Amino acid sequence: MLSAVILSGDYLRAAALADQILDLAHREGSNTSLGFAHLAQIAARYYRGDLVGVEEHFARFNEYLEAPGLNRFPGATEIALGYATLSAWMSGHADSARQRIDFAISVALNSKNPYKLAHARHFEGILYLELKDLQRAEAAAAQAMTLSAQHDFLYIRDEARVVLGRARAQLGHADEAVSLIHQGLSDRIKNGSRADITFFLMFPAEAQVLHGDIDEALMTIARALEANPEEFIYRLLLNCRGELRRQLEQSDLAEDDFQAAVSLAKKMSAKAVELRAATSLVRLLQSRGAYAAARDLLAPLSGWFTEGFDTADLKDAKALLEELSNSPR
Repeated sequence: MLSAVILSGDYLRAAALADQILDLAHREGSNTSLGFAHLAQIAARYYRGDLVGVEEHFARFNEYLEAPGLNRFPGATEIALGYATLSAWMSGHADSARQRIDFAISVALNSKNPYKLAHARHFEGILYLELKDLQRAEAAAAQAMTLSAQHDFLYIRDEARVVLGRARAQLGHADEAVSLIHQGLSDRIKNGSRADITFFLMFPAEAQVLHGDIDEALMTIARALEANPEEFIYRLLLNCRGELRRQLEQSDLAEDDFQAAVSLAKKMSAKAVELRAATSLVRLLQSRGAYAAARDLLAPLSGWFTEGFDTADLKDAKALLEELSNSPR
């Protein structure tokens, strides 16, 4: 029942159900029940933007990873690891995120269960899109889509198709990407899924930008932000809107979006997303000649990270700080 509620996009109800499941599991006391209860908490808290809560319940879930009855819930381990992977990346722990998804893939491969592997590859595709490793994202999404098509995992197939489209859009195959994204979104909605709708509605905007349709992309992001206000985790799309407004030289509106994205990321302890939004804001400040304010914003945030130094976002931040260090004081 919980999975159906999450697929419907009713995250308030999902959170209430997850609390009930956890309460019942504590009363019943079996490792299988407790493992599933912490999985429910991970999923419900992720969509509400409670990344600290995701990490707490993932740690508890790991205590029950070997519970024999947990295998009765198809893909349970891979789903928990998938959400925990995205949570780790958002929280600023890219290396931990990569380790988690590698473990999920290893577990799925050892199980020889195509459903588990399709889930793991799908989350791998999303992670590497966010890390801007487009070739690996493309390969993972393609594998997830192929497995899902072979075994009629319609939900995963539709999502993987959209992720594959986004990867191919950023690799320069805009026309093919638009077709993949629209087909995936259309099939998702047709099959009754509303989960992640904000996130997936953003992808057509990226393809529109590649075609130079900035105004259309802004309208697409506006629709995405209105699609499900309960998907608090995806309000961070405000940073994407800010980038488009900056291209249109709507400087004040862009700054408002960047500031809002930074503030939201701080509330969620989403350091990687905060860095991305702060980098956008710093470039805006730099263009205005506000070099000191730009340095003061970016330097301590960039210095917070202890891993993931090979990622595109941290490299961009480092390069920007070097530019600012040579700017007038």
